[in-house]
Amino acid sequence: MPEFPSEIDFLSLFECEPALLDTSKDVPFYYNQATYRFSNGEDDFVVKLSPSYGVVKIQVTRSGTNRLLSILELERVEKFEITADKKDHSSILLTVINEETQQMIEIDFKPYFKQIFREHLTR
Repeated sequence: MPEFPSEIDFLSLFECEPALLDTSKDVPFYYNQATYRFSNGEDDFVVKLSPSYGVVKIQVTRSGTNRLLSILELERVEKFEITADKKDHSSILLTVINEETQQMIEIDFKPYFKQIFREHLTR
């Protein structure tokens, strides 16, 4: 079962309310799809999460010009960690485990966008 932070943790990290796929109160956050839209002043972010499926999609565009900077679409995130959640610095660490490798993606949202991808052999 994928490990994801709580809905409250995401509200704090992204500083916005998500648009939920299923708006009924019967569906817990973990089993829903949440879309967060926010900006760091220079870049605009769209983050889609489906925690129960381990799905994380992040699109980054330059504010004002809408120029695409990055698209990250992961279907099997085992662990989503918030590594920094401060007013001037926010970042996450995503872990994907395959049969022979472990992939770790570090993403900074503030003060500026940065993405680092690392893969390690596990065998």
